[in-house]
Amino acid sequence: MIDAASRRISVLYRVLGSSNFRLNKVNNSVLKYTTAALKEGEKIVSIGDVSKCVRAAKHPEYVPRNYLSEPLSQDSLHHLRWMLQKDLLGQDMFLLGRPGPLRARLALQYLELTGRELEYVALSRDTTESDLKQRREISGGTAKYIDQSAVRAATMGRVLVLQGIEKAERNVLPVLNNLLENREMHLEDGRFIIPAARYDRLLKEHGKQELDRWGLVRVSEEFRVIALGLPVPGYHGNPLDPPLRSRFQARNVPTPSYQDTLKYLQTRFPAASESKLTQLVSASFALLTPEAVTLGLPDFPTDNLEKAAHLLAAFPWLSVLDVLSRLYPHHTLLPREGRGAVKDILSSFQIRPEELPPAAVSLDPGEGMTVASLRCGPFDASVEVACGLVPPPQPAPPAVETESLRRGLAGMLQSHLVGDVCVVGPRGCGKSTLVSLLAHSLGYTVEPIVLYQDMTSRDLIQQRATLPSGDTVWRNAPLVSAAIEGKLAVLDGLHRLHPSTLAVLQRLVHDRELQLYDGSRLVSHVLYDQLVSELGQERVQQSGLLKIHPSFRIITLAEPPGRGETSWLNPEVLSLFLF
Repeated sequence: MIDAASRRISVLYRVLGSSNFRLNKVNNSVLKYTTAALKEGEKIVSIGDVSKCVRAAKHPEYVPRNYLSEPLSQDSLHHLRWMLQKDLLGQDMFLLGRPGPLRARLALQYLELTGRELEYVALSRDTTESDLKQRREISGGTAKYIDQSAVRAATMGRVLVLQGIEKAERNVLPVLNNLLENREMHLEDGRFIIPAARYDRLLKEHGKQELDRWGLVRVSEEFRVIALGLPVPGYHGNPLDPPLRSRFQARNVPTPSYQDTLKYLQTRFPAASESKLTQLVSASFALLTPEAVTLGLPDFPTDNLEKAAHLLAAFPWLSVLDVLSRLYPHHTLLPREGRGAVKDILSSFQIRPEELPPAAVSLDPGEGMTVASLRCGPFDASVEVACGLVPPPQPAPPAVETESLRRGLAGMLQSHLVGDVCVVGPRGCGKSTLVSLLAHSLGYTVEPIVLYQDMTSRDLIQQRATLPSGDTVWRNAPLVSAAIEGKLAVLDGLHRLHPSTLAVLQRLVHDRELQLYDGSRLVSHVLYDQLVSELGQERVQQSGLLKIHPSFRIITLAEPPGRGETSWLNPEVLSLFLF
């Protein structure tokens, strides 16, 4: 026994002393990423001392873009270096962290850096086995099996990103166990996918025709899985089964540090007051401390600090408390004890209410954008905001103009500049009237969507229908139609919707991209125009890409949590909207 212990200590000593395991050197070094062309269709990607040769994508329209446009922080580069290491070893990855777009952005940055094609699945409680493997469709009176994201990724060498892995029912994800561990899976149409090495050996012995007759399909060596999830317990969801969890190499993705966040915001928004930015970032990180967690306070959405800084830069009269309340509506979100705790934290940073008159608003409609001029006391500001496609010749909706209404309309117009909005208030307080006035003033056509408790992601995105001939088709839900046509989608009843159903909209809100059930993909107008200029209109349309209109916006309506009810305003919802 002593000899065995000494051998283990000796091995550990050699590992720790090797040049490849100097953690302090790696963590303290300044990393950079580089790409260098080797030959036609190949390049080498390097992050620090880790390099990988990658081939050009066969379908470049499916490779994420515009995620590496800004300089990457050292934290991000260390995460990307780790992902490059795991990719070289052929291992699947699991990124854990707080709610927000940070984990998904890291995965998309890695795919853009290495030029890999993406298959994206947002998991929810109604995700089924057929959503991952194959779905049976009827076309021309004949049943056909259509490969879904997991099978397409495995056979075409793409990267499968599973968002919200803790939200899927426990009997769904085990269907991927064999694919993750052995790169094998039995398909509903009778085929069987097997690892590349075994397929190549059989190919030499029996030939392609025989393997096709056997129904064997080759899994690409480039196939990888990146799972994104929240730590459970700690957040609401289903804990992963140990067998499934063991298939991944996991990494925690923490919130960027206080210093890095403050430096980035000061560089990105030099017009914003430095003292206000310091108060803003200090208070947000104070609400993330273990002491705040023990008080039962939900996580502050630090990923939305960029939107808050944008508001402070565009409208200098806004107070820090006003901007913080739009990101973290503690007066609505928390019970009395929680509101008192947040008030004490904010008071420690000299963040207090400031009485200001409602801003006077004047609008100058233009083509595609409206110039909004706001004046509050000695301050004034003019900004361009997105507007609808219909000029407002019709009279405004009937409403009694009050100071509260003017203040709410000015606040919504400011928030409309930087992102999607959630309006919270009790029943009958005028939420719909406020949205109608905003839509009228900006020339929007409203697409009303009523949410309900049993609503599924299919009801929200695409609904399956049957034609008179018996063929099955997918029809766009009103939300997708609004995105394509540039309407204002008003989701009424957010408090009734199941959290996992809302989570499927994360990419649409954060990145203006969404993968639909029929295989087509919604992409932002910037990316769509870029792809058309490079690949041509015909190829982009054949690839199933649909353009999201630049005017598209989402406004949600909700009621505050009742006394004794579980709050629907969880950290994931907080990361999606301004309130």
